[in-house]
Amino acid sequence: MSTAPMPPSNHPHQNAGSPGGPFPPPPPQPPRRQGWFGRQSEAVRITIIGAVIAGVFSLAGAVLTSALTDKGESPSDAKAPTQPNTATQPNTTPPKSSEGSPSDEPSTPSPPSTPSDQESDSPSPGDSSTATAPTTVSYKPSYTKQAMSLGLPPGSDLGTIDFDAPATRRYTEDEWNKAKETAEQSGVPVEADLTYQNTLDGFLSLRNGRNAAQLQPTDASEKAEDCARAARVGGFTEAEMSTWDLPAKTVLCVLTDKGNIARVVITGFIGGNPQSSVAPPTQITLEVTLWKPGT
Repeated sequence: MSTAPMPPSNHPHQNAGSPGGPFPPPPPQPPRRQGWFGRQSEAVRITIIGAVIAGVFSLAGAVLTSALTDKGESPSDAKAPTQPNTATQPNTTPPKSSEGSPSDEPSTPSPPSTPSDQESDSPSPGDSSTATAPTTVSYKPSYTKQAMSLGLPPGSDLGTIDFDAPATRRYTEDEWNKAKETAEQSGVPVEADLTYQNTLDGFLSLRNGRNAAQLQPTDASEKAEDCARAARVGGFTEAEMSTWDLPAKTVLCVLTDKGNIARVVITGFIGGNPQSSVAPPTQITLEVTLWKPGT
């Protein structure tokens, strides 16, 4: 029995590529070329790496210093990335102490205040906040304890008294209305300081432009300054004499339209009936002292 030859195998031979095989071996690779740094020894490479790191830190410090300088800060305020050099001379500027804590350096005493500084603290003569003492007005007597009388006319007429003159006058109703109209147009008050009218009620009235105070006999000073002070305070405007509101010895201090001070004392009454409510006195007797402001 004959044996047929086996067909050739498609698988490569296990020794293919080996010497003597059908494929030649790959050519040997040339040795890898090393750069300049690789050819250096390990000690040189460590030195080079250290120098590079130091240069990087120095460059970063220079850039930081330049940036802070552009912001207005001094180079001494910049913090270097490396340890400070102890050989550098210390900054002669004393450290600034934080607010509320004392500084290590002694503080420089402030210079003594000059006379001009002391004068600036004192109020100037023209300062409106400085209170000025009121000026005391002196008075000179024009007449002293002058006896006068103020009558009550019948009907609608009225009696008047002017302490500045001194003088009394009787006005009809038409004359009085005309005098008041003229006073309003000119801005000058009528001459009368007190008027007395109305036979039923007996109104004793202080006219416009005057000021007066009613004082009790025990409180009435005879000094011009005291009477002037009371007159400026005022309080009296009118009295209804049918009820006999002003008894005898009552004192009136009157500031007239001319700026004079009249001390008027009621000394008595003529006519009238105190028991009736419609019978005022027909005449009031007075004792008047007038002072004028001194110059």
